[in-house]
Amino acid sequence: MDAIKAYLERIKDIPLLSKKEEEDLIRKAKKGNKHARRKLINSNLKLVVNIAKHYTHLGLPLMDLIAEGNIGLMKAIDKFSLKKGYRFSTYAAWWIRQAITRALIDQGKTIRIPVYMSELISKYKKKKEQLRQKLKREPTSSELAKKMKLSVEKIVQLERWMTKKTSLEAPVGEEGDSQLGDFIKATGYADTEKEIESFFLHEEVVHLLDAISDREKRVLDLRFGISDGKPHTLAEVAKELRVSRERVRQIEEGAIKKLRKYVAQEQKKEIEF
Repeated sequence: MDAIKAYLERIKDIPLLSKKEEEDLIRKAKKGNKHARRKLINSNLKLVVNIAKHYTHLGLPLMDLIAEGNIGLMKAIDKFSLKKGYRFSTYAAWWIRQAITRALIDQGKTIRIPVYMSELISKYKKKKEQLRQKLKREPTSSELAKKMKLSVEKIVQLERWMTKKTSLEAPVGEEGDSQLGDFIKATGYADTEKEIESFFLHEEVVHLLDAISDREKRVLDLRFGISDGKPHTLAEVAKELRVSRERVRQIEEGAIKKLRKYVAQEQKKEIEF
């Protein structure tokens, strides 16, 4: 805790950057100016802390989460382009979360598994046991693929996923009465409104935006501060678009449902190609 206090004390007075200052530093950093890069990093250290503190319940110490988040921040500088049209801090938030999530994956920490993956694993185990009893030996990947009506490549990928260093059937929880088979090592996306923002800033955002209407894009842009880094309230968006707050909420919910569907489809492709 002393280390945390000392760190927070050290960064608390680092000023935030204006949009112009941010853009100037990004240009210089892209040209190899180390001083500009360092200043850009320092001005966003508090952002890393604000994001990292939301992951402390997953097992890693806050200082470790901050360290991983800082790595994500530095990667964001390398990846960012002013052509993206929104504030660097908004873009960096995705990379910070991504770095923290990956650290949790490596530590075997967990997030609830998607339904489709749970069902696929359950089906795999059931079919494998059926073949084992029938053949009186361990079935091959080819035999399992035929039994499950999947390609051998898909079976191999599933087996690799299931045999990662942390067992999916290891007991977890304070009472040891839960299993990692009920969870998934984070893939970087989640289906909650707060996490939609991080997905919205993914490198393939253009493909995602094709799934929603211009009006929905505008509402999410304003609500999550995509362009200017400043999230707006329902009342502010309603005033901007000259509609009721209830209508804004309806548009937002509709757009988020589309995003959730898209995310689910993309996650499923990871195992189903």
